Amino acid sequence: MSLPIRKVPLTHGAQWLMRAINLGRRNPRAIFGAALLLIAVLYLLMVVFTLPLQFGEAPDFETAVTTVALAALAAVLILPVLLGGLMHVIREAENGRPTRARDLFAPLRLHKALPLALLGLIQIALALICGSLLVWATGADYWPQYQEMVRGAITGRITTVPTAEQPALVALAQLLFYYFSTAVVLVSVPQIMFSGLGLSDAVKRSFGASLWNLGAYLFATMLFMLGAMIAGLMVSIAALVVAMLGAAVTPMLGHLLAWLLFAAYGTVFLVVMCGTCYYAWSDVFAEDGDAAATPAPAQHDRFEA
Repeated sequence: MSLPIRKVPLTHGAQWLMRAINLGRRNPRAIFGAALLLIAVLYLLMVVFTLPLQFGEAPDFETAVTTVALAALAAVLILPVLLGGLMHVIREAENGRPTRARDLFAPLRLHKALPLALLGLIQIALALICGSLLVWATGADYWPQYQEMVRGAITGRITTVPTAEQPALVALAQLLFYYFSTAVVLVSVPQIMFSGLGLSDAVKRSFGASLWNLGAYLFATMLFMLGAMIAGLMVSIAALVVAMLGAAVTPMLGHLLAWLLFAAYGTVFLVVMCGTCYYAWSDVFAEDGDAAATPAPAQHDRFEA
């Protein structure tokens, strides 16, 4: 039987993020290796789906959009499975159990892949609802103008940026979509992986938690995005510097060094994001004996990532 959803203070959002930043002390090879493997799988998926665009004649606009849309759909379906695997590695490592980077594929072994993949369909459904609201709020002429702007960007033509009839409603719809799609999908992942819930129950409870703990969720999201933007800016500057230094030797070396830096940033980004969601789940739902509560970090804890 599922335990009630806990109401946690707003400050717990900061605690989840701080604990996630300190992840990897017990088994960094497994945790960060799994995150890097996740990036590699998604990159390989994109390469496979876009191969038709890289050979033969240049595709027309519709073909290119269709191919990219299919690649995005595949990524949306497989990403929750991979995130579930990364949270599994995090959970095993943090509880002192042996785990390896290849345990990223644990959802396949544990028969959790299908319900996790279906979370992607939930996200698509939310996107369609948000899109319907946007069509209503932007007016009949907005989307044709937007498509023309995209075509112009692809072909190198400069076009006028369209404006919505009700920009405030557009911003509100996008904000609601990003919040609920992120909160419901990401917190449903550990619900399915660790709480033994089915898809519908996991989504319902995650949606309820996103309302009941709106303050803590938003606080954690705000801190995470702020940190990600600052770190991303610093990494971009560092990548530019190392690319210039490497290019002094050979252009290939410059590109390689910059790529390695961005790959490291993406790896840490995934670990902190999944760690924050994992600790949010363990704190709000407290359904597991070995992850029943999220203690406040001690005053002497340090940021180590």
